[in-house]
Amino acid sequence: MANYNRRDFSKLILLGGIGYTVWSCANDAKQQKGTSSEKEIEKEEVPTMPELLPENIKLYQKADAEYQDLAIRFNKRIQQAPTFIAQCFSTQGVVDAIKFANSKDLKVVVKSGGHSFEGFSSTNDGLVVDVSSMKKMQWNPDHSLTVETGCILKELYNELLPKQRILPSGSCATVGIAGLTLGGGYGFFSRKYGLTCDSLEAITLVDGKGNIHHESGTSAILKACKGGGNGNFGVVTKMKFRTYQAPIFFQAYRCKAYKLTTDRAKKLLETWFTYTKKLPNTAFAAFVLNGKTLTVLITNYADDNKGVLEMYNALKEISDKATIGSKRPLARALKTFYGVQTPLYFKNACAGLYKDFAEIEGCLDDVISKVISTRGLIYQVNTLGGNINSASSEKRSVFPHRSYPYLSELQSYWDKPSQEASRLEAFQTVQDRFYKHGIRAHYRNYPDINFKDFETSYYGKYLPELKKIKQQLDPENRIQHPQSISV
Repeated sequence: MANYNRRDFSKLILLGGIGYTVWSCANDAKQQKGTSSEKEIEKEEVPTMPELLPENIKLYQKADAEYQDLAIRFNKRIQQAPTFIAQCFSTQGVVDAIKFANSKDLKVVVKSGGHSFEGFSSTNDGLVVDVSSMKKMQWNPDHSLTVETGCILKELYNELLPKQRILPSGSCATVGIAGLTLGGGYGFFSRKYGLTCDSLEAITLVDGKGNIHHESGTSAILKACKGGGNGNFGVVTKMKFRTYQAPIFFQAYRCKAYKLTTDRAKKLLETWFTYTKKLPNTAFAAFVLNGKTLTVLITNYADDNKGVLEMYNALKEISDKATIGSKRPLARALKTFYGVQTPLYFKNACAGLYKDFAEIEGCLDDVISKVISTRGLIYQVNTLGGNINSASSEKRSVFPHRSYPYLSELQSYWDKPSQEASRLEAFQTVQDRFYKHGIRAHYRNYPDINFKDFETSYYGKYLPELKKIKQQLDPENRIQHPQSISV
């Protein structure tokens, strides 16, 4: 991979995290009772069952040429080798894949976009159900859109924007819409229209026994898939979304600061927190500390920019550089935030959801000092709030963090495997500091394998409800990964 310069990384990280998610499942070192060893499975012939029709499913093993392409994941830090990959082309293909896994007593993991931060879309044994080839989209008379779950964001935008419609989703071009939605999903438009999952009206799901469910309305299964469906109890193959009228323009404001000290960076962050409270719901803001360089991004897509200008002017006074972008057509503007679209080495994870600056002030000196002294380490805080914190949406979903106005993430990128150990050590130091300070709430779509009590951190008060759905849909724990909900 070619070396990334600072400009390349800025394109990657500035809201790249908004789109990074996966709804899949992954590696568990434990072998289930009765499972054949990997070597034994590799020697076997794949059963030629009548239902395994090529228009629905193709099964691949490690010796197959197609296997290598399907095994590639976005995170080069985690590359795994499943025993089988089932390339599915329809809901029936997913049913066949699940039944095959049951017949062989294989655990199942699921891959759509393949962007899992921790490799939860693959495994070193078992079966990967790959739905990335399922990309059909269909418009409905009420302007809702039904999509198959292999669709990635840039494909979705290519369909939505020419018709002047939007969905409150992320910005990273190659992230799968399924993962984004099933873990919650947020982006530039979420403060006005809610989380991505709040626009989800219906799903088709294949459970751990191979049964098909069509869920809509007040379905408990649909509710569980609005924030709790990432590789836990079924494979979602279709999603129906409510869409919204797209804005006419999109505008970005940026403030930059260089050669930062800990005190100055902390002051800038405190100012950022203060003025985000005044933003209209059409605006979004991100604080991105990349080593000693800070970028503050503010976006808006409405003429009401009073709060935006107040924030921009306040930060401009204490920054080194400030620019106001032109009002650009939405389709062209969004491509600015598509990010790197080829695999790379990285470690990203949630760094907590916050109520306000005071909640993290006591640990910021340590956090900021570590970030500005560590090459390639990035600390980012994004705005939530607005209509994300909706009582009606709360009743129809299991996303537990609506009351938090801020979501943070920690990121690190590198070019060579030899750089990994030092980057991960610094990363974990910062994570440990937040944990010791009492930060416990985390966003499921930004997982970390090292999170303690991850089920509670991700799902909060909804965990018992989700365990009941797991017991209903996947009582044998067929679909599993290291941080999936247990039976």
